[in-house]
Amino acid sequence: MTHPSRERASVPLVHRPVTVHAWEDVVFAHWRHEPASLAQLVPRGTRPDVVDGSAWAGLTAYVFRETRVPPFPPSGRLGSMTEVTIEILTVDDHGRRGVAYRTVDTANVPAIVAAHALLGVPYTFAHARGKRRGDALRYRSVRHPERSGGPLARVRGAAGARVSAAAQRVGATGLLPGGPAHPRHGASVRVVAGEVTDSPLATELTTRAGIHARLLAQTVFWQRQHPPLTLRAATLERLEGDLPDAVGMSGLFDRAPDSLLVLDGTTVRYAWGDVVR
Repeated sequence: MTHPSRERASVPLVHRPVTVHAWEDVVFAHWRHEPASLAQLVPRGTRPDVVDGSAWAGLTAYVFRETRVPPFPPSGRLGSMTEVTIEILTVDDHGRRGVAYRTVDTANVPAIVAAHALLGVPYTFAHARGKRRGDALRYRSVRHPERSGGPLARVRGAAGARVSAAAQRVGATGLLPGGPAHPRHGASVRVVAGEVTDSPLATELTTRAGIHARLLAQTVFWQRQHPPLTLRAATLERLEGDLPDAVGMSGLFDRAPDSLLVLDGTTVRYAWGDVVR
């Protein structure tokens, strides 16, 4: 029998799509939490979604390709990017089950500017990259240690200059030679994809109806649509970093994920939903 959540993201879009993306090599890592521990971290008008008796926080890493903003053709500037996110599964009073991003770290400056101004999604400049070899997927994202201001300040810095040679020499401990310690606010994950899984829990954690975001003084909902996902169970080989510290979720990486999945690829369409509050 088909689980209802499997069809959640196939619901027709209420409005015309604002962006269309090809998702590739997606890693989903999720951890169980008590709902109260996450309640202050989600947008007003939403609450942590309780799935299988727990609230859930996650890390997702993936590659966006062939980005389009209808009715225009694919954009060379927005066309391909690697993103690493920290997120919380959410639900609003209308019963729409979505995701609230605490951060979306990427090196794509136009995407950062557009997401902040138009979507309310907290994109942050970082050196994010991914690599796949067979069934092994690896992602690494590190924010520039000298760009520790607000998101738009980081965008302006990214657009104005290349990373300094000293910053590129930041070691695994986050130390510049001869200098003080700086938080790296990075994340590194390596997994190996296994067999296909169609468990209700895997589907519930990954098939979300949209995004809950703070846009100016409001909480808004962006609808997300894609075909049913073919998910694969995965084995964790490496997970480290202090990115959760930067978004008020220290300790997220202290234990192995309670759910670890890989999605080889799909096409995702986003459209305006409405104002939640």
